[in-house]
Amino acid sequence: MTSDSSIPVSRGVLIIGAGELGMPVIRNVVRRAKDKEGLSVSVLLRVGAIASTAPCKQRDVAEIKNLGVTVVEGDLVKNTVDELAAVFADYDTVIGCTGITAGLETPMKVAQAALQARVPRYFPWQFGVDFDVIGRGSPQDIFDSQLDVRDLLRSQDQTEWVIISTGMFMNYLFEPGSGMVDLPGDTVNALGSLETAVTVTTPHDMVS
Repeated sequence: MTSDSSIPVSRGVLIIGAGELGMPVIRNVVRRAKDKEGLSVSVLLRVGAIASTAPCKQRDVAEIKNLGVTVVEGDLVKNTVDELAAVFADYDTVIGCTGITAGLETPMKVAQAALQARVPRYFPWQFGVDFDVIGRGSPQDIFDSQLDVRDLLRSQDQTEWVIISTGMFMNYLFEPGSGMVDLPGDTVNALGSLETAVTVTTPHDMVS
């Protein structure tokens, strides 16, 4: 992470995504922003999410607007690096909260856009496990792509960047695809061995 005392106090924060992690981040950034005069908070959402008729999406969008957060249209997959950089350039802090569903190439695209926009502060989506500790060559391709993002950020000194490693999200333990907690089978499967330690955190506790 770079450290530059000349970086100004944040006046415009852009949060990317409003899902499992994004919503708690939005709520808590808004709460803290109330003590900072002139600080605005925005969230980047896909058009499909903004216009969705799904009750859960409508509820989240309504809450976002009620909080006074500005909704900005953008698509991390469809937009180019240049297009994303043009959006990011209006902010001095960008916080990525999209998760792994955006695809393997998206974390690098977003990081490149943040650097191209010369965003003073960037929080890449690196919540969860510490990829440096795991290293390259794991069964999860997304881990290597996240390490590529770290290498890119370390190669420059214009943008301050922050990695937040909290361990796995608590609810992931209970996802059928995780293979860890099998509720129907009343079984808990250890990762590696019974001596393997696992750190988990709820999204709300990450930012409260």
